[in-house]
Amino acid sequence: MSRWNEFERKKILVVGLGESGYASARVLADIGAHVKVVDKEASPALSARASELSSFGVEVNLGVDYLPDMPTYDWVVASPGVPQCSEVLERAREIGVPVISELELGYRLVDGDIVAVTGTNGKTTTVSMIEAILQSSGIRAFACGNIGKPLVGMLGRTNSGDILVVEASSFQLANIDRFRAPIALALNLDEDHLDWHRNMDEYREAKMRLIENALADDYFIYNRDDQFTCDMAERARSRKISFGLEQSNQGIFLRGDVVFAGPPFNAGEVFRTSELSLVGLHNLLNAMAAVAVALCLEVSPILIREALRNFKGMEHRLEFVDKVDGVSFYNDSKATNPHAAIQAMRSFEESMVLIIGGRNKGLDLTNLVTEILSGISASKVKGVVLLGESAPEILSALKELGESIVSDKTYVANDIFEAVRMASEMASGRGIVLFAPACASFDMFSNYEERGEAFKESVKSLEQGAIHGRTG
Repeated sequence: MSRWNEFERKKILVVGLGESGYASARVLADIGAHVKVVDKEASPALSARASELSSFGVEVNLGVDYLPDMPTYDWVVASPGVPQCSEVLERAREIGVPVISELELGYRLVDGDIVAVTGTNGKTTTVSMIEAILQSSGIRAFACGNIGKPLVGMLGRTNSGDILVVEASSFQLANIDRFRAPIALALNLDEDHLDWHRNMDEYREAKMRLIENALADDYFIYNRDDQFTCDMAERARSRKISFGLEQSNQGIFLRGDVVFAGPPFNAGEVFRTSELSLVGLHNLLNAMAAVAVALCLEVSPILIREALRNFKGMEHRLEFVDKVDGVSFYNDSKATNPHAAIQAMRSFEESMVLIIGGRNKGLDLTNLVTEILSGISASKVKGVVLLGESAPEILSALKELGESIVSDKTYVANDIFEAVRMASEMASGRGIVLFAPACASFDMFSNYEERGEAFKESVKSLEQGAIHGRTG
């Protein structure tokens, strides 16, 4: 029986016309479903997508998020950007129309074995590491999911036996049903996405769904330094493998500057920390997690080591941009929450000027502010440039906890170009400028990629002498 029989000739409503929604609508139309799309936004970019979909027989309704004929649909497919509490999803559940995520849809349609990676931070880097290791060992592997290539969009591109390395966000996991990953990996959990989830409990439970369909022969790989992932391990029915910096002789562990693979692999030395080109302990943890996945798939330590040596990291994730007048500029636009920004700050020994700010996602900024103030007191943080909607909130928090030390070290910029110019002047020819916003990008940019590109263009303009003026 065809894998898509349960959707063929069915009436399906896709909610949201982002990357996942567009891919879902295209695939469903291709396999013979009757598809309609709604999106409460009506931007020019969405209008262009709607026009494309209309040529495939898909009706798109922009500027609305609910349709009166909801009871007539067989399925609702929710895009990741659509909150659980949205009217259309709540109404669908009330009347008994099944709601699934694009992740669930892709699971039911696409051929291949799944490795699923979740966590608050580090997912994209780890997924890309795993893909690189597997590909270098001769395994057909494809990074997809929340990394920007929807799982459902892999239909027809993969075969049975291929490995789909899936970045799974809490948004996607919240609406799974049968989704199962024979190898599931949980990196960490910290406060995030409280603009989408009602509270932290809902966020945790969405992440927990990664393991709800696991079988006894599956693998669950978890960070033993993170309490939440340890709690997940307690619930998991599958075989458990840990990684972490905490002393251990099990799973993947660190001894001195060498990463080892202990039981159940017993593979010995895998790589030395000096062989990683990525900075930061969080990236060391990401690499250790990737090692565990590769060993589950029987990749040799020699091939793993070589692949990690060659892995250069991801754009917008502690990405070195350029060195201008003695100052190194790093783009960490993907740091969209305070925890990620703190990790970025701790990745460097040099003195730094920070550029932070954007749209706060309802998150507590206390730990970030405390980290910044500690850095200022220790002369590691030379200054802070604030940007975007959250600038007044962050400035107020900094002054509340450290009025005496921040008054001449904090500035508010009107845009990213001005922020780079200010930060460059504050750096005074030494150390680094770190762009780690700690917030979402949607106040000024379409996504973190666009924001990161704007930062890099600003640095380029600075190098070319196109930005002039003094911090004031």
